[in-house]
Amino acid sequence: MKNLKSTFAAAALILGLGSALLTSAATQQPGTKTWGHRTDGSYVDLTGENPADYRCTGSMQICKAVYPDTQDPNVNPANPISTVAGEFSGL
Repeated sequence: MKNLKSTFAAAALILGLGSALLTSAATQQPGTKTWGHRTDGSYVDLTGENPADYRCTGSMQICKAVYPDTQDPNVNPANPISTVAGEFSGL
């Protein structure tokens, strides 16, 4: 009985860690790029960057935006696919 409890506990731990990793992973839509919006108004390409290297902190301005991969928001920032509010820092 004790061995069975240990087996269930280990299985629960593995499933919990696996689901946590899957839900925290950033999903990138095909054909898009994620851009960070710096306070000077310029954008930096975040596609493929580690999310631990940048952050968005409380603010109502645009921190991150997703654009089609053919659109450079430094040239044309109109019509992002999605945005995240905050003040961008990092990179």
